[in-house]
Amino acid sequence: MRSLEELTANPPPDEAITTGRPAPVVPPPHRRLDGTRLAVKDLVAVAGSPLRAGTLARAAAPVEPRDAAIVARLRAAGADVTGIVALHEIAFGTTGINDQVGFPPNPHDPTRIPGGSSSGSAVAVAEGVCDLAIGTDTGGSIRIPAALCGVVGFKPTFGRYPTDGVLALSTSLDHVGLLAPTVAAVATAHHALTGDLAAPPRRPGRLGVERTALAVADPPVAAAVDRALGVLRDAGWELVDVAWPGRERVQEVTTAIMFAEAAALHRTLLDHHADRLGDDVLARLRLGAQVSDEAYRAAVAEAAVLRAEVDAVLDEVDAVVSPTVPIVAPAIDRVRAEPTVPAVLVSNTRIANVTGLPAVSVPVSTPDSDDTLPVGLQVLAATDVDALAVASTVEHLAASHP
Repeated sequence: MRSLEELTANPPPDEAITTGRPAPVVPPPHRRLDGTRLAVKDLVAVAGSPLRAGTLARAAAPVEPRDAAIVARLRAAGADVTGIVALHEIAFGTTGINDQVGFPPNPHDPTRIPGGSSSGSAVAVAEGVCDLAIGTDTGGSIRIPAALCGVVGFKPTFGRYPTDGVLALSTSLDHVGLLAPTVAAVATAHHALTGDLAAPPRRPGRLGVERTALAVADPPVAAAVDRALGVLRDAGWELVDVAWPGRERVQEVTTAIMFAEAAALHRTLLDHHADRLGDDVLARLRLGAQVSDEAYRAAVAEAAVLRAEVDAVLDEVDAVVSPTVPIVAPAIDRVRAEPTVPAVLVSNTRIANVTGLPAVSVPVSTPDSDDTLPVGLQVLAATDVDALAVASTVEHLAASHP
């Protein structure tokens, strides 16, 4: 088991991320993504552009000498990088609010947050300015903005996509993933990256329902998810309630790991550039620096227990579903006034990071009036193919029953 001191030090704020020997790029057998417009989160290296990570502390960052591995692979499959998009500062936040360098508002209501940390990735997809976006997800940072902006967000199995050339936040929890308008678009990109066949809608099977998460969701979210579950039931799926690890326990474990690793990886920022960090990120880094090595090791050990418990549940069902986020996108003013909102946003998502299991957020409520906001249904499964197949089923059935 690693200690905090054994974590690799983060590069200084003005250093390029993709220094060193380039990782080999193996072009896929077919250019499946020809013509695909790709947006890249400004945490992922793009050759010829600086990686600023949404922070003033990297305002002077040099241009990157080469693409991050995932960018190179998607280019090899035919995608064209059309833009570098915003994020919550250094990806250490879930609201998307970034007062250091600015942030995009929610595309369905500019007074509301887009979610984070992959805020720009979700907004770019939702507004149709790209066909595919790269995001990162350490505690829900792909799935939360996907749910709040009404797009599909996919966090694959831990380590499935390469992290070379991606600025780290928490090496134990970081995932690189994708956002797109549809599950099919995500599945096509996943195929190009991994060779996994795109999963069509699945025949009826057995789904676990995290009933506690549904019970505490706000009424608009609960109604949209209940409707989706009803459609699945009518289509022949067996829905069973599952015993899932409690969210307070998951929060405690993931916070200890994430905050401690972030403080260790970003020690240079904390020690020498604190005046160039936003208040929220600075506070989190300082909290992380206070996590003892003993507490960190205990959290890592508990993470293994959580994984075993979740694996046992998934042995009995094809996937577990829940609201991705228990609330619709909250107002920016509310988020600024209520420090508890970030914990609410991640209450259903962090379990997939601490277990390393794949999860997809699928829109189940399409805005059709001024007072309707997007809602996401989270699908968590044992494999990438299972997660995408069930998500494809949900999307197909939702479209068939408007």
